[in-house]
Amino acid sequence: MHTSSSAVRDALARRAPWPIRLFRALFKVTAVVTAGALLAGFSLYLHGDLKPSALLGGPGEAPDLGMPNLLAPFIPPPADAYPADAAGSGPLTDYPTPGREEGAAPLGRPAPVPATSAAYAFMDTDDDGQPVKYDPCRPIHYVIRSANEPAAGPELIQQAIDAVSRATGLVFINDGPTTESPSAQRDSYQPARYGDRWAPVLIAWETTAEEPSFTDLDDGDTILGRGGSEAVSIGDTDFTYVSGQLELNATGLRSLIELEGPAQALGTIEHELGHVVGLDHVQDPTQLMNPTDAAGLNSYQAGDLNGLALLGQGECRPGV
Repeated sequence: MHTSSSAVRDALARRAPWPIRLFRALFKVTAVVTAGALLAGFSLYLHGDLKPSALLGGPGEAPDLGMPNLLAPFIPPPADAYPADAAGSGPLTDYPTPGREEGAAPLGRPAPVPATSAAYAFMDTDDDGQPVKYDPCRPIHYVIRSANEPAAGPELIQQAIDAVSRATGLVFINDGPTTESPSAQRDSYQPARYGDRWAPVLIAWETTAEEPSFTDLDDGDTILGRGGSEAVSIGDTDFTYVSGQLELNATGLRSLIELEGPAQALGTIEHELGHVVGLDHVQDPTQLMNPTDAAGLNSYQAGDLNGLALLGQGECRPGV
C-alpha cells in the first residue's frame, strides 16, 4: 500500500500593531541570515566536507532529511516495528477489508455549475495529471470532536457539509461525536476505535493551547483552520482519498462570529472542507479557495464549484 497526505494551513490576513510588525521584521532579517548560514553548512555537508566520515575517515551515510517523498512506493516496516497508539490503532501498514459500503455506481452527482471557470487547483494529482479524489461510490463518514466549539458550531458544520456534498455529489454521513484528538500522524485505519473500515474524517475544534499556530484575531495574521486528506494506492490502483482531518481554530472562529457574524465563519469551514475533498489554493481573490479571508466572500464561487464538480466524478474503487 502506498500513502500520501495533504494538509493546508490557512491564514486570515489582519495587520498587527506596529511594535509587533517591527519585531516581526527584525525577526525575519535574523531568520534570513540564519537560513543562509544553515544552507551554506548544509551544502558543505552534502558534499562531504562536514560529514562525520570526512572528519573521522570512515564511510559516510546519506543525510536523513526527514522529508519522505509521499508519492513514492511505501516499503512496510516489520509488523512489530512500532506499537499501537493510545487509541489502539495498529501499524500504518494495516488497512481494512476492501470494498466496505461500495456501490456499483456513484451515490450522487455534482450539481450543475453556474458558469465555466478554470479558477481552481488540486491538492494532489496522479501521474496522468488527474486529481486524486474520494471514491464517489461509497459514503464519506465523519465524526466531530465538539469540545471547545462555539454555540453556532454544529449548524455551521452541517451547512458546510451540505455545500460541499451538493457541489461534488459525494455523500457524507455523520457518525456522531468522538473524543479523538487531531494528530499530524493520525492513522487512517483505526480498527480498535472505528472498526474494520477507513477511519472517518475527523472534525475538531482546537484551542490555542492545543495548536499554538492557532491564535485569536487580535494577534495579527491568524490561521483559522487546517484541512487535508490521506490518499492510498493498493495494488495497481490510482491514489484514492480514504480519510482526512479538519482542524478549526475555536478561539479565532468564535471571535470572527462575534465580529462579523456566522456567515464569514461558514466560509472558513467550507474553504477547509474544500481542502479535505481535494481543492488547493488559487491566487484569485474572487474565489473562496483563495488563501486569504475576504469580507463578504463566504461561499463557493464559480471556480471553486467547477473544481469540486470534477472531484466528485471519480471512479468506483472496490479494491480500496
